[in-house]
Amino acid sequence: MDLQVSIVHDVQLVLNYAVEHNEIFNQNLPTIGPLVVCGLARTGTTLLYNLLACDPNCRVPLFTDMSVEIVPPISRSNSIGQKRRLDLLKSPQQDNEQLSDVLIRIAASHAHFDIEEDSFILRQAGYFCMSILLSDDEDDTSESWIRKEMNKDYVYDYHETFLRMLNTVDMPKSHWLLKSPFHIFSFDKWLEHYPNALLIIPHRGIDEVLPSMCSLLLRAADLYFDKTNSISRDRIIKRCCQFVDTEIECMMIFRKSENGILAQLKKHIFDITYENLMKDPIGVVHQIYDYFNLHWSNEIEMAMCDWFLKNPQGKQGRHTYSLAEFGFNREDIETRYADYINLFLASNNQSLSTTSISS
Repeated sequence: MDLQVSIVHDVQLVLNYAVEHNEIFNQNLPTIGPLVVCGLARTGTTLLYNLLACDPNCRVPLFTDMSVEIVPPISRSNSIGQKRRLDLLKSPQQDNEQLSDVLIRIAASHAHFDIEEDSFILRQAGYFCMSILLSDDEDDTSESWIRKEMNKDYVYDYHETFLRMLNTVDMPKSHWLLKSPFHIFSFDKWLEHYPNALLIIPHRGIDEVLPSMCSLLLRAADLYFDKTNSISRDRIIKRCCQFVDTEIECMMIFRKSENGILAQLKKHIFDITYENLMKDPIGVVHQIYDYFNLHWSNEIEMAMCDWFLKNPQGKQGRHTYSLAEFGFNREDIETRYADYINLFLASNNQSLSTTSISS
């Protein structure tokens, strides 16, 4: 089945299921959260997400929850159903060497795990599909493609319906854990649907974020474009820059808002730096739990230590990149993103690794 047709089919199945099962809307989501990792792309969010997922009292969407026979939803304890989904997921990939090779190279940049970010729910609703991110349309400006995506207000209606559907079969004891850089573009819509959301926002030097993002998208583009085609390559790099520009613009608007909403949300926002996350990842997670008054246990810490043993750095490949290979230089980046850097990454703001900034 064509990918786009398959996605439309999945959406129809979910909405029909929701109509037929009133309990989706009658059963409340947990009063805590969701706990959401929503920093810029390439800021250590995948590592943080996996560590936070070590809490047995939270629930994180599995990749198969969002991608394989998603209706009816099944619980994690349904071992037969989960095995069937995994078997269905693996079967077509074994016959596609090109796809397997691309996935291996992508994994060096963005590792694959059983859990996945809820971007896959958003993409079912047609929000920032991979084809949008990888398009090499020379006529597209950030206004014509990013703003078009941001205007899809219905996306979070669908997101909440989907999460509620999962919640009916496997409600967490404490909270849902989610992650997506796309939530940055619609903080207002997100908070309309999830007013109790707890936001974790990692920050990393843009001189590392930009080339890392370009490298990841170009690896993904290998499946669609000739890697020797410099025109397509340059257009994808341009689109990547537009994406990061808009991420930062939306982040700054949200964090410098003067309408009183941010003041009310201050206790619901926790900023961390990539540098501190890499230095002491378990310590940072502990700080997050303290800040949001979540229940901490030795079981969580032991599970994180076990995760590190099973997932040493570089297990799925090494990701190398440089500013120069994409035509960037540090001075231009520091000038272009000075406001963001001064607010979140300046040396006098390093304390934001332990408290939320007062902006």
